[in-house]
Amino acid sequence: MSFAESPLQGAEPSAMRGRYSKQGKGLWTMAGFSLLEVLVGAAVLSVGLLGVAAMFPTGYTNITEAGKRTMALTAGRQILEDISALPFDNIGNLNGFDTLNPGSLPPGEPERTIARRWRYALAGEGDGFTFTKDEKDQWTILSSGSATLNGRGQVGVAALSATLNQVTVTITYSGRPAGVQLVTNITRL
Repeated sequence: MSFAESPLQGAEPSAMRGRYSKQGKGLWTMAGFSLLEVLVGAAVLSVGLLGVAAMFPTGYTNITEAGKRTMALTAGRQILEDISALPFDNIGNLNGFDTLNPGSLPPGEPERTIARRWRYALAGEGDGFTFTKDEKDQWTILSSGSATLNGRGQVGVAALSATLNQVTVTITYSGRPAGVQLVTNITRL
């Protein structure tokens, strides 16, 4: 006798015991699911799928919000980079600049051009700001898919000493009044 064969192969059905006694016998042998089991399984599956489907709008909203926050953070970092590239004595000229208020533009160059570029990047034209074709071709608008960020940038400069300025950049955008705020210190070398 080989090991692959059942020890009771060919024996009478009454001689089958243990695991071999259920082969080919009984009410549920080779039967599928009952209607009740199918309905209960379908109900459980439906509740699970509805729960997963309910997460999609929330996930989409969170991803959109994270994208806008990332763009605002990137804009704030770029503004700080631009400010740190200016001569130390010119940094104070940007104090109080607001990208929604053309009256707050610094009077001198290069601060005025840099501030105009920030306005264009955050919100494009409007609110009293107009741009030339060359400026539009050179500068990029921050876009969240099909629309601009419609952000607002505000710059505050506080002279902490004769050799130290503290610069605060606040970027706000629609749907998020708190926005992003970045603060750094710039020293005279």
